Amino acid sequence: MTEAAIYYDGARSGLGADLLDDIQYAISAVRRQPEVGTNLGYGFRRVLVRRFPFSVVYFLDDGEVVVAAIAHHRRRPRYWVERA
Repeated sequence: MTEAAIYYDGARSGLGADLLDDIQYAISAVRRQPEVGTNLGYGFRRVLVRRFPFSVVYFLDDGEVVVAAIAHHRRRPRYWVERA
């Protein structure tokens, strides 16, 4: 996440902060409504990060939201599956 923010900030000043804000927005939405995300199987769900090619991948553990990954849509697909 940090590397992506640095990359985007290099492309345009302030864009990295926008990425981090959008990720936080997605996580906040999940905390309010944990079932909002798309079911990916294996107990995982995901919500898309607006404006950027990332998803917040998470699962529920005793009612708690656990973020497993901030996953880029094209890099290393499903690398996070073994995290549950």
